[in-house]
Amino acid sequence: MTEATAGLSPTVAKLRRAVAANEIVDALETIGYTQKQIAHAAGASDRSVRNWAKSGAIRADFNDRIRELFEISLLLSDSLTGRGVTQWVSAKNVLLNNQRPIDLIPKDQSDLVRGAVEAYLDGSYV
Repeated sequence: MTEATAGLSPTVAKLRRAVAANEIVDALETIGYTQKQIAHAAGASDRSVRNWAKSGAIRADFNDRIRELFEISLLLSDSLTGRGVTQWVSAKNVLLNNQRPIDLIPKDQSDLVRGAVEAYLDGSYV
């Protein structure tokens, strides 16, 4: 355990250490995301996620999207459990015009999701 991950839950520590695509997929699964949810957020197939988990080889556009899901989840994990993170990302959100954050990531609208995350963390989430 490094100084940066000392005192964190094993799930959050694993998430913070993930760098390669296969490590990110593994960390996201540890939080509670299914391969289907990861694939949806990336705009890819379930089979692609299985391949990323094995090899770490991933196309740039898919890599960008799973990293967005990863970074959003990391932000939320400071105040929510793994289950809470996956529920927040999968639920309709009034700050996103009743759209689900996980539906906006594959549309390259992660900036809107990040804004909703910041609002939630600031306590202004309705």
